[in-house]
Amino acid sequence: MRKRRGASEVAAVRARLQAEFVANLSHPGGQLEGMPLSSPDRCKWRCSTQGCRHEWTTRFQFRARSNNPSGCPECWKRRNRAPGPGESLAELDPVLKEQFRRNLDRPDRGPETLRPQAHDLCEWECSEGHLWPATVANRTNGRGCRKCKGYGRSSFECNVAMLVQAASGLTVELDHRIKVPGRREDRFDLFLPTLGPGLLIDLDPMWTHGRPGSLERDTAKTEAALASELDLERIRERGLPPIPLHGLTHYEAGPGVDPEDWAETVGYLLRRRGVPWRELTPKEVTAALSSGAQLWAKAVAGPKVSALDAAPHLENEFVANLTNPGKGLHRMPPGCNDVCAWRCRTPGCDYRWEAPLCARALHGRGCRHCGYKRTGAANSRPSPGESLAEVNPALAEELIEVKGHPDWTAFDLLPYSNKVCLWKCPDSACGYEYPASAARRSGQSTGCPQCARRRTTEGRRRPKPGRSLQDLFEVIASELVEVIGEPGATAKNLRPSSARQCRWRCSKPNCPGRWDASPDQRTRRGGTGKRCPVCHPPRKSRALRGAS
Repeated sequence: MRKRRGASEVAAVRARLQAEFVANLSHPGGQLEGMPLSSPDRCKWRCSTQGCRHEWTTRFQFRARSNNPSGCPECWKRRNRAPGPGESLAELDPVLKEQFRRNLDRPDRGPETLRPQAHDLCEWECSEGHLWPATVANRTNGRGCRKCKGYGRSSFECNVAMLVQAASGLTVELDHRIKVPGRREDRFDLFLPTLGPGLLIDLDPMWTHGRPGSLERDTAKTEAALASELDLERIRERGLPPIPLHGLTHYEAGPGVDPEDWAETVGYLLRRRGVPWRELTPKEVTAALSSGAQLWAKAVAGPKVSALDAAPHLENEFVANLTNPGKGLHRMPPGCNDVCAWRCRTPGCDYRWEAPLCARALHGRGCRHCGYKRTGAANSRPSPGESLAEVNPALAEELIEVKGHPDWTAFDLLPYSNKVCLWKCPDSACGYEYPASAARRSGQSTGCPQCARRRTTEGRRRPKPGRSLQDLFEVIASELVEVIGEPGATAKNLRPSSARQCRWRCSKPNCPGRWDASPDQRTRRGGTGKRCPVCHPPRKSRALRGAS
């Protein structure tokens, strides 16, 4: 339910818009004072900011709305969503601030004037001295230095590299990158810089090179590398088709990704080139694999400031990383856009939903169900001067409690709220307690149902004008003494068909007859119903009298 704006808020909105209003284009001559805040009329505006004075057109309702009202487009462009206090990259991520070197798109913008999700292309430098370009959003979302991180690597490649280095004594580099003319930057799994101009080795296991289109991509990459006179060798898992290039030696390993098997194939390749190779002892193999595991752990190490460090309260609500299964909060930066599963731990909620990590760690978004409850509770609270107690004090006096909110009073309740309340009839003779919403009491002017039923019953019993017992049966009405149980009732308040018991007295002189009967019994058969028992004794009594 949308919260109503108070008179003071409406006046403030009109005052703000009056300073920039020029003309109503939809209804020429129309003035701002006569337009409702929801008007769809297109109007002309002039910016009131000093030094701007830009004119533009937009609908009145867009400028008058409570949340995110539109403003001058030129001022917005100049600001370009400049960060406010506590929103800049420098304040939210000091680590990225230290790695920032320059803004390639807008040289005048730095970490202090950039938001964490900005798309400016900037240059960065890691702790190892590697320079590379990346957008601010990519860095905030967890992208780091390709040469330092595990991008494009695997634990399998790390283990093979360490085994080759231990058996050959040569330096082996991982994830070597070269820009070949006519292509984007290509990466090669292993690089041995001490062999001539440098030997490049690509490892092609089935799980990464057996997909549709992989053979075409591998062929194009190999052909471009050979055309650039690079020294490249490929080792492919058994079962994969060979690269269809003339003169390219075909090496196989596997099946599977056993690092020792693949390292042995690399050793066979090196021995053919005259490189010394020795067999490793089991102890040396274990040491090499341990070095490979450490290298991989370093490559995929978590960020210096993780999402768990920035928002420790998320640990209890985190369920799983759906984008990269198995990756926890300690291995993701606060700005990571991986979609994760969350479960609300608020008692009585237990709602489960999916949302990017950055939305929770940086933007502060939480459980939408709890948010709906908080928004509803805030919208149901009145502004100053709008509560039931202030708008309708007489009705507020009848309020006993607001069901579900025992601490609420009439000052916490809107006059047209749908919350069910308990009310007490102000009539001292009634005092009936009943439930009803404030909106029903205020909008429909409903009151005590017990009194309403009594009034309805009395209305049905009351005769229409000219149709009372006094009007239709004057003789019978003259014999009425009283309505039993209703001392103030007279023949004018009775219908001839009424079933109320009355006391009658015979109108004949010197007749002591008194009896009880209803008007309906008296007016039957044209007014000859239950008459005076003395003047008109029952037939049985008359028969007994004649016999005597």
